[in-house]
Amino acid sequence: MKCIIVGAGTSGLIAARELARYGIDAKVYERKKVMKISASSGILSLNGLRELHILYKEALLNKLFGARLFFENTVMEVKAKEAKAYSIDRTVLNSKLMEEAQTSGAKISYGEGISKERLREISIKKENIIVGADGAVSNVASFFGFPPINRFILTYRMEYRVRKEDEEFVELFFDNKVTKGLFGWIAPYGDNTEIGVGIDERFGKSSYALRLFLRRKEVKEVIRNARPLEGGANIIPISLRERFVDENKRVLLVGDAAGQVKSSTGGGIIFGGHAAMIASKVIKDYLNNNASLATYQSLWLKEFKKEVIIHNIIHALYSSLSNSTLSGIASFAKLFGTEKLLSEYGDMDRPSKIIRSMLRLKA
Repeated sequence: MKCIIVGAGTSGLIAARELARYGIDAKVYERKKVMKISASSGILSLNGLRELHILYKEALLNKLFGARLFFENTVMEVKAKEAKAYSIDRTVLNSKLMEEAQTSGAKISYGEGISKERLREISIKKENIIVGADGAVSNVASFFGFPPINRFILTYRMEYRVRKEDEEFVELFFDNKVTKGLFGWIAPYGDNTEIGVGIDERFGKSSYALRLFLRRKEVKEVIRNARPLEGGANIIPISLRERFVDENKRVLLVGDAAGQVKSSTGGGIIFGGHAAMIASKVIKDYLNNNASLATYQSLWLKEFKKEVIIHNIIHALYSSLSNSTLSGIASFAKLFGTEKLLSEYGDMDRPSKIIRSMLRLKA
């Protein structure tokens, strides 16, 4: 039996690593000729890195102890006593994952995309299982008729040659006149600083939003006369596909291809990485014990459905309210000690943890 993985992003490479370690013949096809993720640092939690076994010291750039959240007239600061996250060099991260996958026995082919005709040929052979890890606009999902992803965020990032003075914090700016649907950010990226924005695809272009964001005094103070380096645009799904496994066709979708993204932040590596690990285990059980491939979706939802719902509520809240209302809510939350609660119990991947903590404190 062979497992064909389409896409050599983080989720695809984790799937390749896990499948190979189970002794399954796994081959990854990636249309890009080289592994390069342009101007994309990524902020990943320490817990998430550990859970996925991708805590590679070579990929770690900056320890992050917290975040500052900027609203119209209110600033909230969340600061933990210990580092809770890192800014990550994702190109290095994926390179290390590729090495692990290959060492475990997986084969990885760059510069070799999978056409519709090739997908048809692969799917006809009953000894093949296909894992679609080919991003938000997934050819695998489209070809095999999976339900569509209904909502997307457009992002644009620019890296500047300047070290962020307060490099232990990421700063998030909520402004529905400029970045409706997400936010703007200033994030440390090693010796450089990343400036970025995200915006709901229905409300405009992220490149224009970035130009407006660069006019903020907080951004000007950081980049001053720094030289811009490289930029990058991306499309991020913020809705989960209704179905992301087809047992009859032996196709499983992981990561952005399945819409497994935190809608409140646009981050998908942790959700997608767990999906890849769960899918790999299910494939092993399918081959060895004749288990159902469909259990992949139920297992992932059992682990993350609550988190998806909470992230969706958070996203709906900050993207639908006016700037003045958001600022008022933030100011009210500060009065009731929300900053301290988030600092002590917050988890960027699993917001249900802080809800459970608050309930215990109330009890």
